[in-house]
Amino acid sequence: MALTLAERKKRYIEKQKLLNYDEYKLKQKLKNKKYYASKIKHIETDNNKENKDTEEIEKEEFILLEPLKKRINPINKSKLNINTIQLYVKTMKKIYLSYHKRELNDDTDLTNILYNKPYNLDNINSQFGFIKNELYELVKNNNKNDLRVLYSVITRIKTFATPVKQLYPYINKFQNIYSENRSNKVIDDTIQKKIDALSFDKNDIINNYNKYNEQLSSNEKLIYVLLTMFPTRRAVDYRKMKISFNEPSHMSNKIKYQDRYNYYYNNMFYFYVTKNKKNQKFKLSDELNNIIQTLIKDKKQDDFLISIDNKQLTQNQLSTLIMNTMYKIYGYAISAVEIRRFYATYIKSLVNQKILTEKEHRDISDMMNHNYDENLLYAY
Repeated sequence: MALTLAERKKRYIEKQKLLNYDEYKLKQKLKNKKYYASKIKHIETDNNKENKDTEEIEKEEFILLEPLKKRINPINKSKLNINTIQLYVKTMKKIYLSYHKRELNDDTDLTNILYNKPYNLDNINSQFGFIKNELYELVKNNNKNDLRVLYSVITRIKTFATPVKQLYPYINKFQNIYSENRSNKVIDDTIQKKIDALSFDKNDIINNYNKYNEQLSSNEKLIYVLLTMFPTRRAVDYRKMKISFNEPSHMSNKIKYQDRYNYYYNNMFYFYVTKNKKNQKFKLSDELNNIIQTLIKDKKQDDFLISIDNKQLTQNQLSTLIMNTMYKIYGYAISAVEIRRFYATYIKSLVNQKILTEKEHRDISDMMNHNYDENLLYAY
């Protein structure tokens, strides 16, 4: 039976993602930017920014780094969630296709490696043995994210010690550059205007909540207070948050990560889906709890705290919700990442003014699901 137009389009997209993921990712980034611009009129799309994005994917000059003399860790057997496994398999298929010019038809052993199951080493060597001989060519011709995945995969395979030792210096270099860029943040005029506009003072937040009460939807009211009246966490933590009228049970590690949820119950937040896989529980302020109670009075057990038609928001819907809400209140489209960074900056300034102690700063960092040093780097 002939493929439908939709099926042909889907197959074409998958092939493009495998052949040149960097280019595909750039196209999607620009497409999403135009999408947001159509939904949020105050987001600009200018040619200079697009040209800058294009330049960012150009290949850097290759430098041969000295490999490790000794492998630093034994075989990696850390447990991966299903989304990570799917990403790793897709990336390894892309690398295989780029080298062999044909698709990998059998990924059984590759998948078994990632699930820590027995695998056929001869078959893996037959499929991916080229990595041992062509590692530096792979470094030249693949992006940083794919190389990180490659490193994570080959640390799990016996007899791949040599490419592990060769690739590690590049992974370490990528991390050092990332850390340096993260610590060398610049406050331009636009960022400064947003910082000046957004106040984390409790009275200012409540005044804004009351002032714009008629103009904001329930979702907008919720996301506003969640990101400003509680130490600012990753917005996705609230995308997976449900309402419970019974105390949530401890989330066992046996429950698959993708099947977990965060919960709001009785003036408490229970976080079971976090970036660092750490279960957390925190009490809310009375002011925040009262606002949430007012906004969820019609919701039922296991309803999502923030939802559209009783369904969980997509990541795009959540991002749009946040930027629209901030624009209505402050006149600037402030993203979730920016709010989080501004809050870290605000807390850092309170410590510098001796209003907060270092211990209080560490406690707040934990509530943000940061460690203390990470929080310091996150701030301007």
